[in-house]
Amino acid sequence: MLHAFSNIVLLAQLAVAPTVHAASRVPFDTVVAVPTGSVALTLESGAAVRVVGGETRVVHVKVTERGKHCADCIVSVYHTPNGLEVRTGRTRAYDRVADLQVELEVPMRTNVTLTSAGGQVDIEGIDGTVSGTTEFGALNLLRLSGPLLLETKRGDVTLRQSYVRGRVHTNAGRVLLEDVGGNVRGTTARGSVVERRVERVPTAP
Repeated sequence: MLHAFSNIVLLAQLAVAPTVHAASRVPFDTVVAVPTGSVALTLESGAAVRVVGGETRVVHVKVTERGKHCADCIVSVYHTPNGLEVRTGRTRAYDRVADLQVELEVPMRTNVTLTSAGGQVDIEGIDGTVSGTTEFGALNLLRLSGPLLLETKRGDVTLRQSYVRGRVHTNAGRVLLEDVGGNVRGTTARGSVVERRVERVPTAP
């Protein structure tokens, strides 16, 4: 009943929000202009995620299957008051994580928000706020600049070549901070924290 209610809410949200691409099957490939510099990933089906910031002025969204076919997986992209949202879901197996790959090319100065049912996350070259959670999977973060608050419930976290402030966390796994400046903490509930060439700068009150 809860899954059915969640699906009704999702459809209602899609009906109200100005949709760029209505729910489509995988594979999915599109380019979208973003009115503001924020992209939210709401991956109810889970997925391996790769977000790369660059010189582009648009957002390129590509969703593919990595090996296991998902006949009931759907993808929607629509504008929100804060920017753009990319949402994945399933029409039948609501509680199963799909074997999908979500790839985004975004402008470098983009705020990225992630909510995922699970999967490895790679984020690179972002000058903006990066925040969110994944239920499981490694976090690999490279060349970030800005506020950072990212968590995986199960998996290793690696932050390299970045100047950030905030925190990265895993409930079970290793945290590695390497060639990092700013004011950032790495924490783990079960595992170790390794720091290599980390230079912290106190945050102004």
